[in-house]
Amino acid sequence: MDSGISLDNSYKMDYPEMGLCIIINNKNFHKSTGMASRSGTDVDAANIRETFMNLKYEVRNKNDLTREEIVELMRNVSKEDHSKRSSFICVLLSHGEEGIIFGTNGPVDLKKITSFFRGDYCRSLTGKPKLFIIQVTIPGEIPRMAPGSSSHFVLC
Repeated sequence: MDSGISLDNSYKMDYPEMGLCIIINNKNFHKSTGMASRSGTDVDAANIRETFMNLKYEVRNKNDLTREEIVELMRNVSKEDHSKRSSFICVLLSHGEEGIIFGTNGPVDLKKITSFFRGDYCRSLTGKPKLFIIQVTIPGEIPRMAPGSSSHFVLC
């Protein structure tokens, strides 16, 4: 049966490892930011971790990172050898606004985070899928906690 999907436009996914999944879960913010704690985010992080572990990804959780720590982590991960990995996934759970994710002490431009994984900077991921999944609570809005309610996403 023809699915209509051309395999010519598919990523090669037969590397020895599926890939690396980094989960940054910012729940508690410095008092100086005026941002509230993000209730429910630990459940989201645990569910995401379980999902990607079931998909055979190496999963690394990082909690409550400052903006400097986020940038340093992304820089360091991009310098790793990903040649045996099929893909890279980064999940960001935090407060945010369009084009911005918040570290526990202030904002980080999403373009800065993603720029570390461009082909000219992270050669071992060239030609491989790099996914950034961003779930944010927008400061000043009331979070929807009911099951099945929609979440806010920042598109970049």
